[in-house]
Amino acid sequence: MQYKHFYRAIITRILFIVLFSALAAWSWFQMETYTLFIIGVLGIVIITINTIRYFNNINRWIAFFLLGIENEDTTLKIPRKTGSKAVDDVFKGMDRLNDLFKQTKIEISTQEQYFRLVINQSATGLFSVNENGRIINLNPTAEKLTKLRQYHHINALKKIDASLPQFIVQDAKQRNQDSVIFENQYGQKLLFKLSELITSKEKMKLVAVSDITKELDNGEVDAWIKLARTLSHEIMNNIAPITTLSQVISGYFSKDNEIIDASQLEQKTIANIVKGLEVIEERSVGLMNFVDNYRKFTKLPEPKFIEVNLSDLIEKNILAASGFEGFEQIEFEKNILRDALAVTDEKLLSQVITNLLKNGVEALVHDKTENPRIVVKLKQNDNLFRIEIINNGPLIPQEIKEQIFVPFFTTKDEGSGIGLSLSKQIMLIMGGDIHLKTIDNMLTAFIVTIPMV
Repeated sequence: MQYKHFYRAIITRILFIVLFSALAAWSWFQMETYTLFIIGVLGIVIITINTIRYFNNINRWIAFFLLGIENEDTTLKIPRKTGSKAVDDVFKGMDRLNDLFKQTKIEISTQEQYFRLVINQSATGLFSVNENGRIINLNPTAEKLTKLRQYHHINALKKIDASLPQFIVQDAKQRNQDSVIFENQYGQKLLFKLSELITSKEKMKLVAVSDITKELDNGEVDAWIKLARTLSHEIMNNIAPITTLSQVISGYFSKDNEIIDASQLEQKTIANIVKGLEVIEERSVGLMNFVDNYRKFTKLPEPKFIEVNLSDLIEKNILAASGFEGFEQIEFEKNILRDALAVTDEKLLSQVITNLLKNGVEALVHDKTENPRIVVKLKQNDNLFRIEIINNGPLIPQEIKEQIFVPFFTTKDEGSGIGLSLSKQIMLIMGGDIHLKTIDNMLTAFIVTIPMV
């Protein structure tokens, strides 16, 4: 039985205390003998003092042991032989616990070294920010990309972008996204991703930073390739008929490489020539319109920033959209923040909103959606205004979601493919953005974000 000596020592002392108590009581009340009474009382005192010392000896070592555990110190040397088997049993148990904690400490230290090695070898920069805004646990990649040092303040990141420290320290509920891209002084495009870590001592922000310059450059090349393909496809669609018809019409006026007299042409041939010229004119106009759209896309005017009441601007654009065919069939719902002031280009932003409203109306009318509805919202989210234009028309297929902002990409028979790409370009040069979102797998939302100044 484990700790049997300890139990035996406790029971023995209790029995002696009971025995001497009985002797003292018996001698006092029955025998009225002071000698036996004094012996009984002295026995009680001696056994009690011995018991207290016994427990104090054990408690002192337990206190040392617990203090060592608290301070992560497992070097405590617990006595093996004290002359008391009962105490030795207790000390053996403490010694086993000490060895267990020592082994656990070694394993934790090994794991910590392993994870630190992995983190230090990671191609992704990692660092954490404490509640005082100090940089801690900085790996070499993060140090290289951000030029930070251990215990630097988060404000040191202002050299990359003035708004970066605020983005990191602000509360998660105030952020509308957990990742953002900034460019450092060396032209590297850095992606910062945030997560929060709550320890027993404090709340920390864990920041992962990656150099995505190459990925973005590759994406830009892909975008140019898509644009080149679209341009060549559109141009060839217009030039091929023009070339063919020109050759056919030219053939009407020559025979054996000699020009024939116009009087030799039949009425049917003349009619075919007229039709051919009409097609050539139609295709030429189409090609000119295409080039004009391309010119609009590549030569956007410089934004003229003024303070604009977004609430009034949206109301005016909805009123202007009432002229679109099929508008009267659609139920409009508005949830617009009043007196929302932003510094932006009024004409360019109106162009974007009008285009999104036009696309929404056309999608609902073309699809003959039952109970067609468009919802226009204006919200303020932290340091951004959000204009949401939502319709219950057909969802945009997943496979073309990534292409709808590519210039000249269109799914409409008579579309130019310039509207959404132009809107995207306008928002980017004004410091905002526009993106597509599917809500509850049943609604299509285009979300325009406008920075607050």
